[in-house]
Amino acid sequence: MNIVFVGPAWPYRGGIAETTNALYKTFVERGHNVHIVGFKKQFPKLLFPGQTQLDTSRDMSLPSQRTLIPWMPHTWPATAQAIRAHKPDLLIYKWWIPFMGPAFWGVSKLLGDDYIRKTAFVCHNVLPHEKRFGDIPFTKMALGRGSFIMTLSMAEADTARGLFPDWKSEQIRATPLPVYECYEPFTEGPAAARAKLAIDAKKLLLFFGLVRHYKGVDVLLQAMPEIIRRDPEIKLVVAGEYYDGQEKYEKLIDDLGIRDHVIVRPYFIPSHEIGTYLAAADLNVLPYRHATQSGILVTAYSHGCPVLVTRVGGLWEVVDEGKSGFVVERENPQAIADTVAKFYASGGRATYETHVREKAKEFSWHRPCEILEAFANKL
Repeated sequence: MNIVFVGPAWPYRGGIAETTNALYKTFVERGHNVHIVGFKKQFPKLLFPGQTQLDTSRDMSLPSQRTLIPWMPHTWPATAQAIRAHKPDLLIYKWWIPFMGPAFWGVSKLLGDDYIRKTAFVCHNVLPHEKRFGDIPFTKMALGRGSFIMTLSMAEADTARGLFPDWKSEQIRATPLPVYECYEPFTEGPAAARAKLAIDAKKLLLFFGLVRHYKGVDVLLQAMPEIIRRDPEIKLVVAGEYYDGQEKYEKLIDDLGIRDHVIVRPYFIPSHEIGTYLAAADLNVLPYRHATQSGILVTAYSHGCPVLVTRVGGLWEVVDEGKSGFVVERENPQAIADTVAKFYASGGRATYETHVREKAKEFSWHRPCEILEAFANKL
């Protein structure tokens, strides 16, 4: 089968690109001819407050044609031409933000309506975490040019069904986000991992990933005074680039009087350090206000690190309560503090790590490939 992906892949950074990389490799392993038609530029600087959009820490050497600049319509014909040249049996767009809607719609229109029947969307977020004008029309504009949607949580599948109530049930499927296997594990134990990262802590909580309002870092910080009161040995590391202003978080840390217990690493964590952070941590905390699913959660599983998540979106769907992690209600600092105390009282990471590693085995990249193959085989 000839398969073409449209979306970010290496050298672009982040979970959306990592998913394309992993699906590409798995489809190739399954005997398919796979091609990536990607971005020449992904976002204008106005929409990307980060330091760089590229991951230069490794060379994955994925073959891709980088033709598309979404906000420049003159690049759309070359993208359609690149897709058409591969004669795809299955065309897969990666979807996570409505900003891509006009470009994906434009490329699809240039390809023609005959492509709709063999077009699928892999949706990380059907609608974005942070709402903006035009989200729904841009999303429907793009996804309506396909015949199949695969989401990475049940909650997102429900969102898709709400947008397309006339679609048949088999046109919208859900599967958990698989485990990212691209991050090298750190095998020398937590003490060595902390030493390598220059973190002085006997007990360590981790928030990992881009810092944005919807991810609730402020809620976790508000839980820290009570966490520290119960156990002064606990520290928190916040590892990730700030997207909505670092200053307000720094002020909150000072106002709460927790500066000595919070370690801030305010930059995008390179791929080769991710395993070290997850080895250093006792518990990975995802205190999100809103979510669809999380690559960070399943990555933590693959490195043996239990999680504490909020009951939002699809986060809690993949947590075995009291075994692979814990679920609390959102925006509840007291619940976070109580759960952290419960976690350490039960023995900390060592109590949960075996089950966490077994849990990680449930999330294979072959499952989403099987779902997409089943769609294509019915054409």
